[in-house]
Amino acid sequence: MLVSAVVVNLNGARFLAECLDSLLAQEGPEIEVILVDNGSQDGSADEAARRYGDGIRIIRNDTNTGFARGNNQAFAVARGEWVCLLNNDAVLDAGAIRAALESTRDRPEVGMVAFRVLTYDRPHILDSAGLLIYPDGVCRPRGWQEKDLGQYDRPEEVLAPSGCASLWRKAMLDELGGFDESYFAYLEDLDLAMRGQLRGWKCAYMPAAVARHAKSMTAGNYSRFKAYHVERNRIFNAVKLLPRFILFVSPLFTLNRYLMQWYAAVTHRGLSEHFVKEYSWFGLAGILLRAYAAAAWRLPEMLRKRRAISRSRRLSVEEWYGLISRFKLDAIELALKY
Repeated sequence: MLVSAVVVNLNGARFLAECLDSLLAQEGPEIEVILVDNGSQDGSADEAARRYGDGIRIIRNDTNTGFARGNNQAFAVARGEWVCLLNNDAVLDAGAIRAALESTRDRPEVGMVAFRVLTYDRPHILDSAGLLIYPDGVCRPRGWQEKDLGQYDRPEEVLAPSGCASLWRKAMLDELGGFDESYFAYLEDLDLAMRGQLRGWKCAYMPAAVARHAKSMTAGNYSRFKAYHVERNRIFNAVKLLPRFILFVSPLFTLNRYLMQWYAAVTHRGLSEHFVKEYSWFGLAGILLRAYAAAAWRLPEMLRKRRAISRSRRLSVEEWYGLISRFKLDAIELALKY
């Protein structure tokens, strides 16, 4: 079996060689590696070409086309039955892809596999064991920043994989058309997985498929770029993916989230504290206003996409609500966890 491994790179010189080495050292299936470089200025793409030669395929973009489009470019030329996505700041254990494939054996309904993702420099701390969704369209990794004490040792069904280290069935990607490129970056993994779930595809979590992730090395954990895209894209997710009643009441969930994040900031807890320290309340308000304006501008487009998703949906309304309820993220966890 051939697996196409895709790495989208932007100025990733610090980790890129280790990332690609981990893919080329995989035990089990045949691997083709596709590196999509989004206009790097640090020489990382040139170094990869020199170091690996014909061992990898490199697609070069003159500018940063975004994580979503970069991956779609690779999907268009990928020859594998499965596609492994790996961030340029992540590495895989040698048997990770083989273990992920084992979770799909005799399970044609599985279209995606979530890896057990650990923190790069603290491998006893979890980065992701799949994704959870908050009922306004934002998401966070399941198990994020928890000590790995065996609580996620059991293979099970989850909502979605984290795009930083995951496996996707090529047939599902072709059916769905890949990532929605209007997202550019952030939350596009939840969107793709949710569209797959609504079409009847399932997501398996395989704890034996282990990756280590340095987290937000390209954009930074507290950058304006990340904050803007997360807030705008969670509105895209809400409009496209939430059942009608949850979409109607989602502003109340958002208000609750904002209040919890404000509390986290003033009590020096959670990510909000770090963002306010770096950019101030006025900076945060400006980012939110820009995100809402950008989402409003594209609202007609997202409503058209919602209608298309609804027409092709294979889950019942009850199953749709059940999916959100089963993998719901609590506001307290979202706001107070670092």
